[in-house]
Amino acid sequence: MNAQTHLGGCHCGAISVQIEILGQPEAQTLGACQCSFCRKHNARTLADPKATCTLEIRESKLLQRYRFGLETAEAVLCRQCGVYVAMVLQEKGRAWATINVDILEQRKLFTKAAAPRDYNAEDAASRIERRKARWTPTILVGWI
Repeated sequence: MNAQTHLGGCHCGAISVQIEILGQPEAQTLGACQCSFCRKHNARTLADPKATCTLEIRESKLLQRYRFGLETAEAVLCRQCGVYVAMVLQEKGRAWATINVDILEQRKLFTKAAAPRDYNAEDAASRIERRKARWTPTILVGWI
């Protein structure tokens, strides 16, 4: 299976994403987390433990991080243009992310309907373990 690289980021360019996936975009499984944050952003997310992702903060003053609920991960938003880019979990020098697929330049190729996902019954430890197992290993560049 051939890897494909997809680029994207926030509207103003302060935060960029590069994700390398295996397979075609239309075959990717997308999620629609049912938490209030994701529903208010109408997020369709992409996470794959076999993919690789680089999340680059080009202007550190424009990085907005937001924690809520169990506070096991951070939402990554741009302070300038307001775009929700990703959710990131960091632990012991490693990072994993789920990307808002609608920030990708070729977002229209990701045509599979986003499957609703409800994680409200998880405790913090279970949530962290699920994310490390299912989210995309991520390199953070320019992170503050």
